Amino acid sequence: MEYQLYSDPLWGKRVKLSDEHRLVARWFNDELQGNDVLLERFQQALHQGSPDGSQEQVVNGKEMRVVIAHGEVLFESHGLHHDEQDLEAYATDELVLDESELVAACGVEDLIALMQAWLAFR
Repeated sequence: MEYQLYSDPLWGKRVKLSDEHRLVARWFNDELQGNDVLLERFQQALHQGSPDGSQEQVVNGKEMRVVIAHGEVLFESHGLHHDEQDLEAYATDELVLDESELVAACGVEDLIALMQAWLAFR
């Protein structure tokens, strides 16, 4: 997983990833930045996974959640979990929910490498 760490004059320290991992970047930029409690929970979950990966670790943020299991990390936006009743209100509008930016996945080892670089950079 390739990433770029940079300083933005308005937003501060940021991470940029490919389009398919955009949600991972949002996790670092929006959820973890400035939230040391969530950062600590996330680090613990990354390192406490069961050796065989069968025990699932879940970390909830304000706008998304992270599920760690079987050596993989799944990032899910809360916007992905809609109630069917809510969506029925828009059935006649011919709108389509673009879910491509609502979910992303990567390996635990790649994420730990990114986390270490991000912690050193911030």
